[in-house]
Amino acid sequence: MTDYDLRTERALRRVVLLEYGFGPETLRGRKVCPVCGKANSAGQTDCADCGAALPENTLYDFYRSRHRCCPGCGVAVTNVARYCPECGTRLPKAGVTRRKGAAV
Repeated sequence: MTDYDLRTERALRRVVLLEYGFGPETLRGRKVCPVCGKANSAGQTDCADCGAALPENTLYDFYRSRHRCCPGCGVAVTNVARYCPECGTRLPKAGVTRRKGAAV
């Protein structure tokens, strides 16, 4: 790969990250079809690609169910953190921070 190709690839990757992002706002706005895997808007009830029924939970709900999160602000934290790096809230011990009824 030439230097020009690498610069172009990096620039395109930056554009995609800025356009689609991976933050909480983006995750709250997306649902994934369990049949075909296509990302859909959170407001949709049926997949735009295959027509299958979409789950009620968004990608953000799934993310929160799989990670230890701060009870104050919701940011993901490591298993060894004692305080939230975002808001400073004292964190409960690891394994206690998952919300009741969270998506599995």
